[in-house]
Amino acid sequence: MQYTIGCEVGNPATVSDCLEYFKHIEIIQVDTETSGLDPHKDQIISLQLGGCGTQFFIDCRKGDILLFKELLESKLCVLQNSKFDYKMLKAKGIILNKIYDTMLAECVLYCGYEKFGYGLNKLVERYTGHILVKEERLGFISQGEKPFTEKQIEYGCLDVTYLEEIRDKQMVLAKTHELEYCINLENNVVKALGDIEYNGMILDPKQWGELTESYKERLQKKKDQLDEIVLNDPKFAKFVPQGVQQDMFNPEPRKININYSSSVQMKKMFAALGEVVDSTDDRQLSKFVGRDDKGVVLWEKHPFFTNLQDSRGLAKVVSTYGDGFLDYINPITNRVHTTFWQVLNTGRVSSGDPNLQNLPADNAFRDCFKARPGFKWVSIDYSGQELRLMADASNEQGFIDVLNRGEDLHCYAGSLMFKRPITKADKDLRNKAKTINFGKPYGMGPDKLADTLGIPLAEAEELFKEYAKAFPKLNKWLEDQGKSANKKGYSVTFAPCKRRRWFPDVLKARELAKGSWSNNYKEIKKIESQTTRNGMNSPIQGSGADITKEALVEVRELVNWYNKGHGEEVAFLVMQVHDAIDVEVREDLAEEFSQAMANIMINCGNKYVTKVKMEVDTTITMAWKK
Repeated sequence: MQYTIGCEVGNPATVSDCLEYFKHIEIIQVDTETSGLDPHKDQIISLQLGGCGTQFFIDCRKGDILLFKELLESKLCVLQNSKFDYKMLKAKGIILNKIYDTMLAECVLYCGYEKFGYGLNKLVERYTGHILVKEERLGFISQGEKPFTEKQIEYGCLDVTYLEEIRDKQMVLAKTHELEYCINLENNVVKALGDIEYNGMILDPKQWGELTESYKERLQKKKDQLDEIVLNDPKFAKFVPQGVQQDMFNPEPRKININYSSSVQMKKMFAALGEVVDSTDDRQLSKFVGRDDKGVVLWEKHPFFTNLQDSRGLAKVVSTYGDGFLDYINPITNRVHTTFWQVLNTGRVSSGDPNLQNLPADNAFRDCFKARPGFKWVSIDYSGQELRLMADASNEQGFIDVLNRGEDLHCYAGSLMFKRPITKADKDLRNKAKTINFGKPYGMGPDKLADTLGIPLAEAEELFKEYAKAFPKLNKWLEDQGKSANKKGYSVTFAPCKRRRWFPDVLKARELAKGSWSNNYKEIKKIESQTTRNGMNSPIQGSGADITKEALVEVRELVNWYNKGHGEEVAFLVMQVHDAIDVEVREDLAEEFSQAMANIMINCGNKYVTKVKMEVDTTITMAWKK
């Protein structure tokens, strides 16, 4: 049965009828239709509520949506893609406290499946066999004051017809795979991410503009350096033509006519240096230049490769974070609002439109994001989170002891590998140990290590042998994770979350193996190798994601507690990047808030590790710092 409130089509009902109907129903299916996608300027034009076989379609243009505030804030609300509705309702003064998101649950259940389909139409068909037609969706944006049509009302009601049935069937699967905890975690995390998206961050446009101009100048200088390398190296003689080309950024004419963005031209130039390649992409280029984790060049096969790599990096910064980035400043809030995708295959969160998680490594760009007047920026991130997880899971006592004593793990590893005391002054040896420490859980092998460090393959193989001797339990645990992923077709993160990542390609490999092994050998081995690498990494990176998400939920509660206790908004969640959480806090409360937040994050980490002490780093500044 369908009822309408404030609409001219359908069975008329009143707000009182709707509230009375749901009075004793604990689970409500919820959806909104809006005039646009921006909660700060667009309006909710209809609210759909469903439960026990009945749906209400409410015209919000003709009534006060706050009449439903108590109902929505007190019940378990089942939604599809709840973050959008959460923000739209938050803008109207309604905070959804208990959420079940069918889309997020599906992402958890089928994590690892690509192009699987997580839209409502896919879920309805998958779990109920019904077909949803989404043709009416865009019509709501241009609705204006026009009466809703019967088709629109039917469309809106169908959006809250099947959600509870989908939830019930998802929870059966969740119980089978022990994913109830993980789904519940994601349903709480979505509120924190919704708050971050809604709050946004202040960006100083003048400082940003000056910074991007400096990057443009650096890019031009790097191109000039490339030109000089080509002009002065006899190997490139055939690439120096007689004519000249005018450069739009440089009034002086160029002496060569080379486009460093042209793959065709770069292949020829690589060949001139003795490197015949199928691709000149960044992955290939990294084989000719070795850098440490801070980007410092450790070795290079030729200065041309190094400067080309630098040029590409600068060009990417200019194109991604140039003047056009200022268009992301919301004209209503004067803040930048990112959008998160909540469940990657690793369990981590990604940011887009704009991407604020991949700003350049230095603090120059972050420093353009400012705390609001009278507030400070509190940023706390986990210290060596993945190394601590790896040590705890493998029960490698040496690793554990060094981390718990707060000593340098890379020096310790290097000392065991090279059989002599290593300090930070031994930069080369420490860097080799550090590269394996961080690379090993990501499936790094001798080939990759040789490319990264610019050393002979035989030396890289020897380094891996020494590392395995130094840390036998760690080495075996990682190998076991890779084998298990291939055998089971999935990997699992640490308890209590036990997030599961599926490897569907392994099933494909098994089917290929049923055919002619010799014909399919290369593809099968490629799939198995990739699964081994991901199987090593997923329990570590995924558990790190689980810990940070646990902390994000608890920090949101701390923010709300502070705001309620002070009778005003004294703290705002503003960002989450990998293993870091950022909050704007009123200046006089920043220090005490940061201490409480740090304790929360440490305690959340210690839910997942028992042998290693989890630690965090705290910064309190006037702007965003890494």
